[in-house]
Amino acid sequence: MDLGELSDELEIISRVYERRFGVARTDDWLVLKLHEEVGELTQAYLARSGRSRDRGEGEQAVDAAFRAELADVLAQVLLVARRFDVDLEAELERKWFRWRHLVEPADEAGVRAGDGPAPT
Repeated sequence: MDLGELSDELEIISRVYERRFGVARTDDWLVLKLHEEVGELTQAYLARSGRSRDRGEGEQAVDAAFRAELADVLAQVLLVARRFDVDLEAELERKWFRWRHLVEPADEAGVRAGDGPAPT
């Protein structure tokens, strides 16, 4: 699934959220919701790294919460980008991938499926 298809699917689910919970998905709400999700990711990270109080959830539940919050942040980023008509693929190309010419073999080691482990 590419980013466009993913964005479409997330938009549909976000509309269900709006309808079901009566939340107006305004521009402000989308950006503030992203902020909320980043806060929840931070909280999950602190729990995962042992830097918050132990709530007795167990390691698997803490890891699952971290993964879920990462998904929430990504989903909300894609929804914000969609709302403000930002082509994230183009922006990644412009902002990040312009550095491709500096990539060395060691930088790629262990990153792609089938690669060996990264050098230590």
